[in-house]
Amino acid sequence: MRVLLIEDNEDDACLIRDALTERNEAGFSLIWADQLKTGLQRLTEDLIDAVVLDLSLPDSLGEVTLRKVQAHRPDVPIVVLTGLDDEALAVQAMRQGAQDYLVKNRWDRDSLRRALRYAVERTRIENALRQSTEQLRALTGHLEMAREEERTRIARELHDELGQKLTGFKMDVSWLSKRLDDPQGVQDTAPLLAKTRAMTTLIDETIVGLRRLISELRPAVLDHLGLIAALEWQAEEFHRRTEIACRFLSPLEKVAIGPAGATAMFRIVQEALTNVVRHAQATEVTIRLDEEGKELRLLVEDNGKGITESEAAGMSSFGILGLRERVVLLKGRITLHGSPGRGTTLTAYIPFSKEAA
Repeated sequence: MRVLLIEDNEDDACLIRDALTERNEAGFSLIWADQLKTGLQRLTEDLIDAVVLDLSLPDSLGEVTLRKVQAHRPDVPIVVLTGLDDEALAVQAMRQGAQDYLVKNRWDRDSLRRALRYAVERTRIENALRQSTEQLRALTGHLEMAREEERTRIARELHDELGQKLTGFKMDVSWLSKRLDDPQGVQDTAPLLAKTRAMTTLIDETIVGLRRLISELRPAVLDHLGLIAALEWQAEEFHRRTEIACRFLSPLEKVAIGPAGATAMFRIVQEALTNVVRHAQATEVTIRLDEEGKELRLLVEDNGKGITESEAAGMSSFGILGLRERVVLLKGRITLHGSPGRGTTLTAYIPFSKEAA
């Protein structure tokens, strides 16, 4: 652990140095600055894991000292060092973001090391929690936007396709009604038969369009035939829509994980295939589902450009965030691995009960 000590008293600095580096034990290295200005410069130039900060320095006093260090490197934990008469100031500093405080002439080697380790660990947890909260907030906003876009798309589909066909059907019925109401029109049945055939064709097209729209929202095969058949259908539909070769492989005949689990796994594959289209530049995709111990193992592999570590960890990839959230809800785990020019492999492990199966 690289510790920056900002302390103007040389005797106190030597005591802290000896406490951290005595016995030649590995684990700590100390950088000393006797002024705030010098300390801020070292924070900029060096990789620092934690700061031990005296609040009373020649060029800065009190809470201002803490705020300046925090503003310079908000990600680095601070342990405040204070005199006996300033313990109240140290408590106030903790309320403003310091991780811990030590009172001069009261600390020892173990308390110093413990305070530094706890400060670093608490900061790591806080940063992870903050990042997770930001990711969830961003994902929530993205999902709401996606819902609105989906509602808009469905409304457009209903208006442009089903609405127009039903309007045409209404016009045909009106035409047919007028001819049937006209004695002369009834005598010549050929136009009537032609119109009824056209109306039948229009009805068939409307039914096909309605079924397609329903299947996009939730395929009936998932409810009627189960997850395996639904994933086979999904692979075929993906290939038909995108012309990207897609195959589904599984030694399993059925998977008993309940309706919610089956829906979640279907959506995981759906989201993974969407990411392939948007980002992978792939020509082939393979979906595999098998058992590994007491878990279902789902793999989605493509031969695209390969995801990078920064892309896999980045909070801006809402598709990946959505995948992780779905897997967490199933009490599972997920990994993403990419090789440049060789593709990406998504692996999800979902616990299930073999007894239930």
